[in-house]
Amino acid sequence: MGLLRIEGVSKRFGGLRAVDQCSFTVEQGSLTGLIGPNGAGKSTVFNLISGLYKPESGSIRLDGEELTGQSPDEIAARGVGRTFQTPRSFSTLSCLENLLASIPSSGEHLISSIFGTYLAEEKAATVRAEDYLDLVGLGARSDTPADELSGGELRMLEVARQLMRNPKILLLDEPTAGVTPTLQVRLAETLKELHARGLTVVVVEHNLGFLLDLVERVVVMVSGQVLTQGDPDAIRSDPEVINAYLGRRDGDAA
Repeated sequence: MGLLRIEGVSKRFGGLRAVDQCSFTVEQGSLTGLIGPNGAGKSTVFNLISGLYKPESGSIRLDGEELTGQSPDEIAARGVGRTFQTPRSFSTLSCLENLLASIPSSGEHLISSIFGTYLAEEKAATVRAEDYLDLVGLGARSDTPADELSGGELRMLEVARQLMRNPKILLLDEPTAGVTPTLQVRLAETLKELHARGLTVVVVEHNLGFLLDLVERVVVMVSGQVLTQGDPDAIRSDPEVINAYLGRRDGDAA
């Protein structure tokens, strides 16, 4: 049984069917790519998983628990981490402060103050944040305000922010967009390290060279449906996939 199971999910926008009876499974601990030509429905699927959109039919389960109908906050609390095509940050806060602001806080109260547990929790969170900044290549910029980072660095910061929430699964939407080749190498190394640690990661990416060299399994979408699934070598040589990317099949929605 996979960690994430999407079964018969559909979503319309007016008369446009963006996702049409979409079904696939993401295995626990896997590094999976979700690809397809423009308009295939990839980002819509991410929005359905994370609760930004509600499916009209079908089921989305994480670790056996139904996510359909839950709010984005509830879904995030249940272990879904998600980055967006446009990076988000607290622009005036430092990189370290951005990470610390992303985790739930029980707050300081009398008992925790007396026994020192609040300070211990704060110190532990700071150590974790510094470790994640090192992991994504921003360790030297811990005190740098987010509004001084490049677009690529903001994407790396957003990955680190999601890691602070201890997700069961991490969804990355176009993580190499606007990222320099140097940072793309760092991103690939980061994702491989997270995979080695057992985190389940799903990546939507137009940069097929980057993606197919990274992931162990690929789900291909066309016109809101799953066209095929397989390992990267099989996907590279699949005539249907090649035809889809050459535009011989029509997509519906991004």
